[in-house]
Amino acid sequence: MGDNSKLFSIILGALLGLSALLSILFAFDVVSEGLLITWCYALIGIAVVTTLGFSLVGMASNPKKAKSALIGVGVLVVICVVSYFMSSNEVHTNMDGDILADAGTSQVSEGGLIAFYILGIVAIGTIVFAEVSKMFK
Repeated sequence: MGDNSKLFSIILGALLGLSALLSILFAFDVVSEGLLITWCYALIGIAVVTTLGFSLVGMASNPKKAKSALIGVGVLVVICVVSYFMSSNEVHTNMDGDILADAGTSQVSEGGLIAFYILGIVAIGTIVFAEVSKMFK
C-alpha cells in the first residue's frame, strides 16, 4: 500500500505541476485557450476513470456495501427519470423569434432543475429529521 501511495503522490504532483506550467504559459500568451480546455478535458477524463476504477474495485471487495451503493444510484436514477417526465418540452425564443432552447434542451434542463429541487428538499428534510430525532434520544 505504501508503494502505491508514493506512486499516486508522484503522479498527482506531476499533473499539478503540468497544470501550473500550462496556466503560467497561458497567462503569458504562449499557449492558446484551446490547449488549456483540452488539458481540462484530459484531467476530467483521468478523474472519471480513476473514480470509476476505485469504485468498482471497492464494490468487488465488499459486495454488501456495493448493494447499498447500487440502491442509492438506482434511487438517483429514478428521481432523474421522474424529473425528466415532469418537465415540459416548451420551445423558448427571444423577442426576435430566435430559438434559445429547442424542445429537447428545454426538457432536459427543466428536468435537471426539478431533480435539483427534489434532491435539495430531501437533503434538507434528512438534516431536519436527523436533528429532531437526536433531541428525542
